[in-house]
Amino acid sequence: MKLDPRVTILFVLLLSSFAVVFRNPWHMLPVLVSAISAVLLARAPLLKLLRRLRGIWLMLVFVTLLQTLAAQDWLTGLLIAATVLQRLVILLLGGALLAGYAGHVLVQALLQLRMPYQLAFMLSIGLRFVPLFGESFRDSLNAMELRGVDLRKLKFRTRVKIYTWLLMPTVASGVHQARKLAMAMELRGFGAHDRRTAYAPLRMRWTDWLGFALVLLWAAGIILWRIFL
Repeated sequence: MKLDPRVTILFVLLLSSFAVVFRNPWHMLPVLVSAISAVLLARAPLLKLLRRLRGIWLMLVFVTLLQTLAAQDWLTGLLIAATVLQRLVILLLGGALLAGYAGHVLVQALLQLRMPYQLAFMLSIGLRFVPLFGESFRDSLNAMELRGVDLRKLKFRTRVKIYTWLLMPTVASGVHQARKLAMAMELRGFGAHDRRTAYAPLRMRWTDWLGFALVLLWAAGIILWRIFL
């Protein structure tokens, strides 16, 4: 049984805040363990998200190596690298928790948290445009491969130039789709009324209130861990 998305949003917000504020891997360790436990308990689609973000692991390794090399000694570099790696993994796990909810449910949760409707709608549309950009870029790569261009056999510098050339039509396609969406919204009177009704408003159950209380107790425990240890 999933908790109310408002409880999950609060938990992810606290996770992200602790990940940004804490600068010691020892202090961040219980936050990481809590994030992993929450993902396992919620049965969030972590594997599906990891398959979509395969390239992010290369970025994590690259950032870790940069942090290690930029430090004065190797021990300090390893500590900084471990902190950065834990921080990025925590943010990724928080995204996996939110990915378990449908987009319209998250928008409704943000609305009931008193977020302006225009901002919540923009956030949901932005999340939907990300896979569209990826799909358009992959279509361009497939079109090049069908014309006989094998990117794996090209030099790294040449591949970077090709990716740069393909980025412009991808962005142009996204801007064109955004304009059509804006025109459709204007024709349907988006923003004409200050108040909006909801077809399926969210209601807190006793399990949601229990989860809310547990999240607050968990946050207090993490703060005490940071203060006294």
